[in-house]
Amino acid sequence: MADDPPPDISQCATYEDVLLSLNALRSESRLVTSQMVALRESQTAPLSFLLQRLDILGASLGTPQQTARGISKMISDASFVASRISQKVRQLDKEQSRVKQALDYVSKTQELKSCIIGIHDATQIRDWESVAQHINRASKLPPELVTGRFAEVMVPTEENPESPAQALETATETFRALFLREFESAAKAKDVENITRFFKLFPLIGKEKEGLDVYARFVCTIIASQSRQVMNSKVDGPLFFGLAMSRLFENIATIVDQHSPIVERYYGRGRMQRVMETVQLEADTQGGIIVDTYFDDRNINRRLSDLKSYAFNFLVQSFMPTGLGISNGMRKASPAPSENSGINVQDVDTLMNECGFIVGRWSLYCKFLAIKWASQEPSLVENENEHEKVPTVALKIPPILPGSKLYQKMNSRVAPAFEAMATFFFRRSVEKAFQLDEPPSLIRLPLEPLPGSPLITSAIDDVMYVLNAVLERTVSTGHCHLIRNVLGSIRRVLESDLVGMIQRKMRDETYPRLPGPVSGNGHQPPPPQDKVNGFLLLLNNLDVATQYIERIITTVVASCGDGEVVSVLPFGDEHAQVITSLKALSSSFESRVKELLHDGVQVIFVQVVKPRLRPLLSEAFKDATYLTQGSSGGEDPEDMLSQQQADLVRLRFAYGWDALMYPIRKILTETNYSRLLSVTSEQLSAQLERRVWGMNGSVNELGAIQLERDVAGIISHVSQGKWYFLREKFVRVAQLVMVLGLDEQELEAGGIEWVLTEEERRRAATIRVDGMQ
Repeated sequence: MADDPPPDISQCATYEDVLLSLNALRSESRLVTSQMVALRESQTAPLSFLLQRLDILGASLGTPQQTARGISKMISDASFVASRISQKVRQLDKEQSRVKQALDYVSKTQELKSCIIGIHDATQIRDWESVAQHINRASKLPPELVTGRFAEVMVPTEENPESPAQALETATETFRALFLREFESAAKAKDVENITRFFKLFPLIGKEKEGLDVYARFVCTIIASQSRQVMNSKVDGPLFFGLAMSRLFENIATIVDQHSPIVERYYGRGRMQRVMETVQLEADTQGGIIVDTYFDDRNINRRLSDLKSYAFNFLVQSFMPTGLGISNGMRKASPAPSENSGINVQDVDTLMNECGFIVGRWSLYCKFLAIKWASQEPSLVENENEHEKVPTVALKIPPILPGSKLYQKMNSRVAPAFEAMATFFFRRSVEKAFQLDEPPSLIRLPLEPLPGSPLITSAIDDVMYVLNAVLERTVSTGHCHLIRNVLGSIRRVLESDLVGMIQRKMRDETYPRLPGPVSGNGHQPPPPQDKVNGFLLLLNNLDVATQYIERIITTVVASCGDGEVVSVLPFGDEHAQVITSLKALSSSFESRVKELLHDGVQVIFVQVVKPRLRPLLSEAFKDATYLTQGSSGGEDPEDMLSQQQADLVRLRFAYGWDALMYPIRKILTETNYSRLLSVTSEQLSAQLERRVWGMNGSVNELGAIQLERDVAGIISHVSQGKWYFLREKFVRVAQLVMVLGLDEQELEAGGIEWVLTEEERRRAATIRVDGMQ
């Protein structure tokens, strides 16, 4: 077909196919040629115009091209000249630098020679300051210059033939020995002027360590001399060794504080630490002497052995059950432990006071050293008010202390001795307080106990006074580990001995047991009044002890400071540890006592109050009727009598309630009485509720109003004044009697937050009857 494309040349199989493909290619070639000719003829004129413009532009660029070539040649010539000039300038600078180096080298060599000559001349006239200055100037010269060949040739003279390095070394060693001798001579003569004079010369000759060491030894001689003077002038007194230790630390603190500026001025900041290291070694020696003498002179080891072997017979026997044959009379008749133990508690108190004084001064000394040591560290700020350097970070124990002998001796001997004495003293005080325990007078008591004078036995006041003194003395030591150990011991004594003794008395001596079976008239005879009063006083002891301990701990916590540098415990987290231990002591004692108080209040309620509640309510509601009829006009005498007796239930209850509770109220603390009232109100509410439920068919509309008034009067009397919160205990019975006075529409009206269930409200509505029965 004519429209079919010609066959591909590579696909041709016959001659005709080849001819067809060739004819197609020729036709296509003629077509392309004609198109290109047409295109060339259409673009010839514009292309010719553009070529002409290009020729014109090329002609106009000839002049700039020639100018550019001239400028390039000129710049090339200038660059060559500048390169030659720059090379000569660099060479000149190099030569000038070498000349300057040579001049500086020669100048320094002359300086070296001048120093060596100056050393020789100053030595002749014994001008040690000039000698030190010349040595100091020479020491600042480069070492390679001093040992260089040029200096070895130019510096030696006839008077000083040695090489410069050898001459300086000889002079330094010679004058080091000379200054040491002169300083020691001045120290022996106590010539302060010459001491200062030679002390400031050591750093000039490069012997800072020797100067600091000899200065530290001089300071140590002063400390040792003053300490020996104090120990040799021994005066019998309860705080002699504590004052001796305090005097030692005060002398060290004064010396370090006053001499730090001198050392820092001549030797630089931080150099005082080396002096403090040597001073601490002397403090170890002198402090160790004081501690050892204290232990020997006071027979501390023997006394501690006696304290550990003390048996606390009174406490131990008091905790023994009466079934073992030890009666209360035998307990009271047994001799006081102090009579056969050979331990004088006052002596223990005196020794503990002195021991605590020593530990407290040691802690204060450690704090002082820490502040001074930290002030030598680079991380400092300037105090604008006092113009002194203070550490910017929390205090840390300086490294010179943990390895010191006095530090170890304080931790291994003095602190454990104080702990043992404090523990014994407090426990023995608890024992003695109960041996001498006396109840308060219960004659002519006011209706309400005075808030500031709770009725407690004398033992609580005695124990709390000793506790406050021991805690204050212990915390004042500033020794974290010691404080926490003593707090642990005090905690055990309080919870086991103090609380245990009161618990044992409550169980064995004052438990208000009912005396016998119910009498013929149906009334249970009350427990003996002396037993009840004794039990109430012991409850007061527990409650007041908790309050006292809380106040004591709060005061002691405040005395510990704010945890920073001003704190009694400024190191690390020691402050937080002690505060936590103090608060744990109070909270642990409170939780231990709270459980016992709960049990004790239950005992009073069950044995004293509960047996009289039912008769009290029976007497109050005696002859009370709630099937009443209102007057219809005239005044019926019977109605008038009913109005006069309208408050009779409340008055009877108030009389019986006051007779029951006022004797208890006069003795119990407000907290304990609140506990007892809470338990009693719950039981009273339950009994009132049972009585109302039992009035089925005995209450009419007017009687319901009177019953609600009587119950409200009872609730009001129980919860009057500060006991208003007890009304919550009577919500059920109050709603119960209220339901009796409501009709069906009022009952379903809503708007009341009921505690009674719907079934109970329906049941309560059936109690009331309409009309007289």
